[in-house]
Amino acid sequence: MSENNFKNVTEAWTAFAAGEAKGYAVDIAAGLGLSEGELVAAGIGSNVVRLDGNWADFIPRLEELGQVKILTRNPSVVHEKIGTFGKVSINGEMGLVLNHDVDLRLFLGRWGHGFAVETHNPHAGRRRSFQIFDHDGRAIHKIFLTDQSDEAAYDKLVSDFKSDDQSPGIEALPPLPKSVTVADEQVDVENLRAHWRRMTDVHQFHGLLKDFNVGRQQGLRLAGSEFAERLSVDALKVLLEQASQSGVSIMVFVGNSGAIQIHTGPIKTIREMGDWINIMDPTFTLHLRMDQIFEAWIVRKPIREGVVTTIELYDRELNNFAIFCGERKPKDPENPDWQKLAESLPRLDGTIAAVAE
Repeated sequence: MSENNFKNVTEAWTAFAAGEAKGYAVDIAAGLGLSEGELVAAGIGSNVVRLDGNWADFIPRLEELGQVKILTRNPSVVHEKIGTFGKVSINGEMGLVLNHDVDLRLFLGRWGHGFAVETHNPHAGRRRSFQIFDHDGRAIHKIFLTDQSDEAAYDKLVSDFKSDDQSPGIEALPPLPKSVTVADEQVDVENLRAHWRRMTDVHQFHGLLKDFNVGRQQGLRLAGSEFAERLSVDALKVLLEQASQSGVSIMVFVGNSGAIQIHTGPIKTIREMGDWINIMDPTFTLHLRMDQIFEAWIVRKPIREGVVTTIELYDRELNNFAIFCGERKPKDPENPDWQKLAESLPRLDGTIAAVAE
């Protein structure tokens, strides 16, 4: 990066951190032709501290912070939860956090850069956070302090995990290539359906797709209406409104290359704002761009206890960006109230499937 460009990036970060720039950091960075991670890294030495990437030691210690707000997003949706870390397990590059409100699946091989970040906004006040980015500078996961957080514990974590290298900037790698899957005509569709039919656990689904070397949306298309059907693109709005009215407990999965964040519980307050539909509850907020819903699917995955029904959303590049299902404990059958709600959603052709009482 030239000296002139670096100066522009530094000025842009300084303005954002002081609350003097309009918009989100990711959008400001995009306007400069950069990733968000590159923008944040310009603040190293002032209000940003580069962390050492020993994530297996770092993540379990986040429990010391007490109550925090966690955020995981992709280009189509932002998922925020308030809770505490705990019940952490790390196995190689896979991390699990299973502390109810803080429910995460972490893919640590994608965690490229980590920072402690402090901003001062005239309206929001001081905000302190840990922010993790992948190797190409895209945001993976963020942990923000709340009024109930332990500030001294935050300072101690920053001190313990501060990198020796505090020079500003990062080297962002080009994005990874998309995985290559076989063409439709090369898939033994009947065999795919036969193996789908024999699933006994929802977690076998990823292995099934890998075994047949098909993409997720491709698998849904080829599986046929027994297992997957296209929904109307406004099905999500209907789903959220009906879930709110009925009080049925749902699960909401949002992920990116390095993290999946999960909400479990009922939802209450649904608000539309332009292209966005939002869940605005005390410990859970979701901001989802309805204009990014290119395809919506209802998907049925066999398990020993019956079936798990999911509602899955895909963008124009056929990337899955959000999944909704009913709350279910291991070895329990699916909640019939959730199943009835999901099956009642409008199909792409305007029909609604008959649901047995």
